[in-house]
Amino acid sequence: MRYKQISVKVSHEEADIASYAIIEAGSEGVSVVDGEDTKEVLASKNNWDYYDASLDNIDTSFAVVTGCFDENADISGLIETLGTYLTREVEADIALCDSIDWETEWKKYYKPIDFGKIVVVPKWLDGNFDKPKILIDPGMAFGTGKHETTGMCIELLATLDLSDKRVLDVGCGSGILGIAAMKLGARDCSLIDIDPQAVVAAKRNLELNGLDAEVYEGDLAEEYDGKADIVLANLTADILLRLRSSLPSVMRAGSRIIMSGIINDRADDVLSGYIGNDGEFTLEKSLKTGEWQAFMMKKN
Repeated sequence: MRYKQISVKVSHEEADIASYAIIEAGSEGVSVVDGEDTKEVLASKNNWDYYDASLDNIDTSFAVVTGCFDENADISGLIETLGTYLTREVEADIALCDSIDWETEWKKYYKPIDFGKIVVVPKWLDGNFDKPKILIDPGMAFGTGKHETTGMCIELLATLDLSDKRVLDVGCGSGILGIAAMKLGARDCSLIDIDPQAVVAAKRNLELNGLDAEVYEGDLAEEYDGKADIVLANLTADILLRLRSSLPSVMRAGSRIIMSGIINDRADDVLSGYIGNDGEFTLEKSLKTGEWQAFMMKKN
């Protein structure tokens, strides 16, 4: 199916007005790429542990508003309407696009990822492999194993004997780490995430792999009242440090935590936070890939 796409370059202040005009003309929605909005988000450090430094140089002088219409839609009057609303002459780019470009083109960038004892496979590439496989739906926009942090967690997890072990996947996202634990022999696994979309994604991926597990929506470890032998936590440095006081309550002596999502610049903060002077945790293994690090620690 083909569709008609219109894009107009406007100022930050004009983006809402242009969006309204495009929706009013029949577009079901709009896409707004606005450098000023990005700057505002980055300036608020409350929710950001790290971000790509290239965003510091983003152009804030304009925004691009894009709408999509049926291939045969008459949008000849839209340019004039935009000019009226914005009280200036407007130039727009109009193109015919094939929806298949959006729906399937991205799939060619995904391949099975081999982690030694287990392989992560996009669901449309399912087939026979000589080791346990995790089927994943990357279209859900959560971890697929391709990112270094997820991969390091799986690598560390694969070094353990998981038979008869209870696992807790904290901040589970797609559920890939919990699924990996069960595929590698864990007795059971509980998954938890504060994001309701992650809960839906994890449940779907569990079903895709023919697995059954408890999936909770809540504030990380606070909803879990058991004792895990293995805790998986692919988060950020700030969240890992915030959980430092609560995670021991869901672990027993000898339990291990595998943590990642730690950018190099914050690795020392996490290490000092967990293996400081109280001796509660001991660092057993660490991995580093590119800008990221992962640790496996034992609760004493």
